Amino acid sequence: MFYLKVTQLTKSYTSKVLVDHVDFTISKWQKIALVAKNGAGKSTLLKLLMKEIDLTDWDIEWREWVRIGYLSQDLGASSGAGVRLDDSKTVREFLFDFDTTALREQEVELNIAINKLRITPYLDQNIWSLSGGEKKRVALTKVLMWDPEMLILDEPTNHLDLDMIERLEWYLKTQHTTLLMVTHDRYFLERVCTWIFELHRGKIIDFPGNYSYYLEQKAIREENEKIEVHKFKQLYRRELNWMRRAPGARQTKANFRIGRFGEIDESYAERKDILLWDQKKLSLSVEARPLWGKILKLKHIKKAFWQKILLTDFSHEFRHNERIGIIGKNGVGKSTFVRMIIGEEPVDAWQIQTGETVVFGHYQQKEIHFPDDKRVIDIVHDRHLLEQFLFPPSQQHMFAEKLSGGEKRRLYLLTILQANPNFLILDEPTNDLDLVTIWVLEEFLMNFKGCLIVVSHDRFFMDRITDHLFILEGDGVVKDFWGTYSELKEQENMEKLSHGIAKNGNMEKWASRKEQLKEMTDSNETKKKLSYMEKRELDILAKEIHELEKQRDEINLIFQRADIAYDDIRLLSEELGKIVRQLEQKEYRWFELSARE
Repeated sequence: MFYLKVTQLTKSYTSKVLVDHVDFTISKWQKIALVAKNGAGKSTLLKLLMKEIDLTDWDIEWREWVRIGYLSQDLGASSGAGVRLDDSKTVREFLFDFDTTALREQEVELNIAINKLRITPYLDQNIWSLSGGEKKRVALTKVLMWDPEMLILDEPTNHLDLDMIERLEWYLKTQHTTLLMVTHDRYFLERVCTWIFELHRGKIIDFPGNYSYYLEQKAIREENEKIEVHKFKQLYRRELNWMRRAPGARQTKANFRIGRFGEIDESYAERKDILLWDQKKLSLSVEARPLWGKILKLKHIKKAFWQKILLTDFSHEFRHNERIGIIGKNGVGKSTFVRMIIGEEPVDAWQIQTGETVVFGHYQQKEIHFPDDKRVIDIVHDRHLLEQFLFPPSQQHMFAEKLSGGEKRRLYLLTILQANPNFLILDEPTNDLDLVTIWVLEEFLMNFKGCLIVVSHDRFFMDRITDHLFILEGDGVVKDFWGTYSELKEQENMEKLSHGIAKNGNMEKWASRKEQLKEMTDSNETKKKLSYMEKRELDILAKEIHELEKQRDEINLIFQRADIAYDDIRLLSEELGKIVRQLEQKEYRWFELSARE
């Protein structure tokens, strides 16, 4: 059953076409991720679907009875279809702003959402006083209170802490809802989404499967495009050489070839820049200054805001090539922490010793604006560096303020890196960046010859580039953990699984998930024990899930073959979609039953 049917959807701004006669359908219980490069039009497409902006041409058919929950990136705009926060109200006033007599059911759902997203501690705070992560949680609560059948979410993990991201991931994975989501969180893409829509050159290319499958198929497509570009260049050069020889005899065959060259020439002129630029690999090469001798030594740092204690007695001496990630719940002071240790925020008591060769580069979590009269080339003067970071010559003379949110962040990142720092402090660097840019930033940081501090909610990003964590636990406590974020979670899970490893190797995965499910369920809620038939159903589900996983993996292996026919791809894609949907339904039921076991 389809929830949304889109036909010939088109949107352009002046000469730039963002959405070009797009057709697609979204069916019940599909969980779709929309991916694309920065500036390609992801947020624009969502706004078109929600009729927040005017359409150039379109035919959109929604099921009339479908309840839609929409979360846009801009939570403060005065109009639009998504949730808009009202800074003049308290959280309680904003959330309970409806007729409770007529909407008693929504009040129940609202209270459930408040508990799930842990809004209770600041229900009576003014919205303007909340942190970015707290505002995002309030907005998500407002969206979920209506128990929507379809969710449209634009970067829902931005500004959320890691604990809340994992709760949201679990909710979206297990909830029986239809989902269309823009996100750069690769664990979300892998674990939640069962279908990928790529917005590429104004068209939608759909991939039935998770993010790993999408990457495999995208690599095949890009390789085929490289071959196409190479063949087209050879054809163009051959025909151009023939034309330059200026054949004397104008036979019918020669005239036909001359006419065909005109078509090839025109087509090549139109396609070469697009094709070649798409094939250009984003790279980043910035030489870090040498870092010698003493780097940074912090002794007995203390900090408090009125009654709120951020640090009680923190000491650390940074060593060469140290790579530290900082994690903690929203509001514990992660951004303040990094500003303190490099002297950008006053502290109450401290002893800080900074080495003479240290040059800090601080990428801050803030709204980015450039002067209205400054072009991209005025902000970063190095044309080669701009091209490395995918700002083509045609874009370098654009006014910087006209760039998309992700493009602005990419440019702002370049302003930090072009100063050649040897001690980088990055506060939420992946927010609003596309997946390609994040991957290149990771590659750059993995080869960075200097010290690195990262505050990030991107778990995959943290796993790749950090090997040491400072965990801000609140009330001034900082836990020091040597390892990655995934290793930290694995250690925590092992401590919780005191009963040991399950007998079945495949069930070990479910045991870990079951523990997470139990944690997220209200401990005071009484649960009815499983009946005999339900226990039998649980055993059968485990076997069915295992069999479906085998079928899914077998199809993914077939897709890797180079000789697979197009018709086979289409049929297998349909079969894979059915398997993924069945797997999702059975996993959901397994979670539901196993939580009561």
